[in-house]
Amino acid sequence: MPSASKDKIFGPWNRSESTGNFVYLSNNNTADNLAKMFSRTAPSSPRWTPYGSRHNSPPMPSSPLSSSPPSTLRRNYSSTFTLIPEDRELETVPQPSPPSTPATSTDTASPRVSSGRILLRLVLWWPLLLIAVAQRLLGCCMQLAWKPFLFAAPAFWLSACLWMFWKLIALPLAGLKWALVALHTPAHERNRRKRTILISCGSTIQTLHLARNFYKSGARVVVFEFEGLFALARFSTAVSKFYAIQRPTPETAGEYVAALCEIVEKEQPTHYIPVCATSPAHYDALAKPHLELRGCSSFIPGAQETSVLDDILQVMRKCQANEILLPPHQIVSSKEELHRLYDGGWLAGFRNVMVASGALGLLERSKYVLPANRRDLRLNYEVSEAQKWVVIRDVIGSHYVTCTTVKDSAVIANVTCAIQADTRSLVPEENAAIDRWLQEFFRRIRLQRPINGHISFRLVRCQCSGQIFPLGIRVGVSLPYICYTGVHSRVLCKPCPHFSRQNSGPLVQEGGRYWIHETVLNALRRPSVDAVQHLIGTVIDQREALFVYWDPLPYCAYYHFQLPFNSVKRFLHKRQASRTPVPAMAAPVQ
Repeated sequence: MPSASKDKIFGPWNRSESTGNFVYLSNNNTADNLAKMFSRTAPSSPRWTPYGSRHNSPPMPSSPLSSSPPSTLRRNYSSTFTLIPEDRELETVPQPSPPSTPATSTDTASPRVSSGRILLRLVLWWPLLLIAVAQRLLGCCMQLAWKPFLFAAPAFWLSACLWMFWKLIALPLAGLKWALVALHTPAHERNRRKRTILISCGSTIQTLHLARNFYKSGARVVVFEFEGLFALARFSTAVSKFYAIQRPTPETAGEYVAALCEIVEKEQPTHYIPVCATSPAHYDALAKPHLELRGCSSFIPGAQETSVLDDILQVMRKCQANEILLPPHQIVSSKEELHRLYDGGWLAGFRNVMVASGALGLLERSKYVLPANRRDLRLNYEVSEAQKWVVIRDVIGSHYVTCTTVKDSAVIANVTCAIQADTRSLVPEENAAIDRWLQEFFRRIRLQRPINGHISFRLVRCQCSGQIFPLGIRVGVSLPYICYTGVHSRVLCKPCPHFSRQNSGPLVQEGGRYWIHETVLNALRRPSVDAVQHLIGTVIDQREALFVYWDPLPYCAYYHFQLPFNSVKRFLHKRQASRTPVPAMAAPVQ
């Protein structure tokens, strides 16, 4: 009977424990044996496997079920079939154990590893130490190099912005300049073959006025300036060609002469007018014989004459030998002598300027305003027998600056400007005493050869005695040149043989020149009825130093580009000077 066979096989069991899908065996040894058997054969598989899952997913060959003996299907009272293995015990495959290494091999390998590590450390100790030291040094160097970049970052970005701004406006300004030339100058005048004049220092106002004067006299003007300086003359319609060359140094003097010769060969100028405002006259004097061999006359003294006129010590000796009055001065060849001047009281009560002589004065034009007290003296220059300095007492009185044109060692034109004590501005005036002093100076001082060129004198008229004393001499065109009219260019280089100086009009601008920004600022500082009247009278009676109706671009470039640029430059210099104090240098004579 089915029930009997069921009881014999499975034992007594409770029908209520059966479900529709699974059969649970309880209270039976056979059930315990089956559970043990399934736990041995398939420990990771479920205890009961549905029928559908056996047919849908066949067992993998590597599974334990595939290697078990065939099973017998038994029917229970539920509708579920269960796999029951016939064998109670299955042979288990022994797991391979890892091969055991002898204890002796382990004991012998560990000393080898430890000795190898020690040997490796001994070999690599010095290289690792050197690498660590190099890393530390590199880190310190990078930190030191990065700090100045951080300090200079504002100036760098400001310079970059100015450079980009200049590149953006250069082309429109060039087009506007061409349009002004086409409107102001007739076509036959533009196409006519003209003589060419070469002028240096294109960033200065003196050069701009020289170019305008020669342009009005019918010449073609070529200007050059050193790289890095503001090219003010480039904007002028009077300038036909503009060049930028490298600034000369004692090591690159030959390259500077070669650059000038290249410009002369290309442009074929008849005259070269060195302004010598942004560089010493020494380099232009060296280039003079080379340019004259190429047919270009240089309006500057020779190298030997320039070395005498630009050296304050040589000028003092020449004046003493020719009985020309000199201001009180002392020659110092050591710092101890300078200290003795302080201790002896010679420097007390006066403004004293120490001027370099020799090569330093010739190339650098170094000046140092001596402080009133010795403890404030910070002189970072060499004072020795080979490098002497001249201490000049600034006599109380009226100070003047001249721009003197000399031809064959004779004065042919002169402009004298008085220096105002409060504003340091230049006021042109007629001074017969200074004109006589200049004539007497060139009559007595005789150099090796007759000289041609522009020479600037800085003079003082003593308040007590009324005598005129020289405080400094420099070869070059100074700022008072802006008071010359266009007649000066015809006097300098005659345009034709029948030119007459007497019938050409005034040589110096009547009423002088004025600076619009200084005049307006002076009126705003002291607002009053007199200040307004003075401002109106200045604008009506005098001419602005830069503006002319036919050449307006330099005026705009100077007041809107160069003055702000100079203000930013002075601000950066003051900021740098506040961090690293430097000796107070006297301003160069303009």
